[in-house]
Amino acid sequence: MENSSVLLGIGLLILFVGPILYMIIAHAAKEKKTLKLLNNLAAKHHMKMDQIEVTNSLLLGLDSNSKKFLVIDPKDHTKYEVIDLKNVGQSLVSKSGHQQKVGNKSKMALTHIGLELLKNNSKEKMKEVIFYDEDDNDSMDADAQLFIANKWDNLIRKSLSA
Repeated sequence: MENSSVLLGIGLLILFVGPILYMIIAHAAKEKKTLKLLNNLAAKHHMKMDQIEVTNSLLLGLDSNSKKFLVIDPKDHTKYEVIDLKNVGQSLVSKSGHQQKVGNKSKMALTHIGLELLKNNSKEKMKEVIFYDEDDNDSMDADAQLFIANKWDNLIRKSLSA
């Protein structure tokens, strides 16, 4: 009777913990494959990444020495863009949204967050990296994406000024 109880307990443990372990291992393998792709693309363009961002909606890399910024489409890894930051004059975080009433306070509900790269001596937009779009199901929390957008804005500004 004790052996069957132990076997039943082990079976239930495997039944409940097994899928969680599988998901953790599969996610780690997917992230490793994505990082390998990012590093291969960087090597192909003679870049050495010193900053990398991998999320559901973003694959970004920055080489501060050669001043190049790599943006990969997360849905289709064959689509990517290498942006030479020597041609970028300014970087800024663009936000849009609408006012939302929370209790007796009014708060801005963000619907779009992007990082705009403007050309040298111009206000013309060279590239916009979208960090959050309310209509996109892959986007995470707007506040978290705003934090990441501000981080990359600061990294690019430092690279521009160096």
